[in-house]
Amino acid sequence: MELPFPLEQFDEAARKELAKLKNGCVLLSKQELEDPNFKSTVVLICVHNNEGAFGLVLNRPSHMPLSEVFDVEGPKKHTRRKIYIGGPVQQNTLHVLQLSDDASEHAVPIAEGVYLGGEWESLEEVLAAPEEDLRLFLGYSGWGSGQLETEILRGAWEVHNPDVRQVVSGSDEFLVGPIDKIRSRLEASDGRHENDDDQRCV
Repeated sequence: MELPFPLEQFDEAARKELAKLKNGCVLLSKQELEDPNFKSTVVLICVHNNEGAFGLVLNRPSHMPLSEVFDVEGPKKHTRRKIYIGGPVQQNTLHVLQLSDDASEHAVPIAEGVYLGGEWESLEEVLAAPEEDLRLFLGYSGWGSGQLETEILRGAWEVHNPDVRQVVSGSDEFLVGPIDKIRSRLEASDGRHENDDDQRCV
């Protein structure tokens, strides 16, 4: 990834944060981030490459029942299914995170036991899957080439490399509250994949 400025102009701490950026990392917003869409957010980076980054906000549950978002047929329990706001981009689109060791066909691996998307026949098929195996998101978070890197170097985001499946499958309370508490929870799970460079963007 070529940046429009030399890395040497940033301090060592900022460069260390940037070095942790990869598929499956988790971002924690800081006060320096001015965009209100991301205030106090935790974002899973699903895809990071030379063209930019794609992520899903993990701690913004929607307050609308699923029945108001989609025309859902079938058991009433489906209408109570929790759905999250994945970001400000294209909030009329549905994105699925699978938490499984045996994901559906064409799912994209994000981290150990965590996959994005997959091939589904219908929304009803998605909703029929056990809730503990899926997370549903409306919209996503996107950055152009070099944009996220610049934000990290300027102190807008902390980058963590936790056990992603543990973070995503945990209760909502794990990722809410004061930033210091969220940071402590992420740090407690950090390090499992620190030496795994296979998915880094180079």
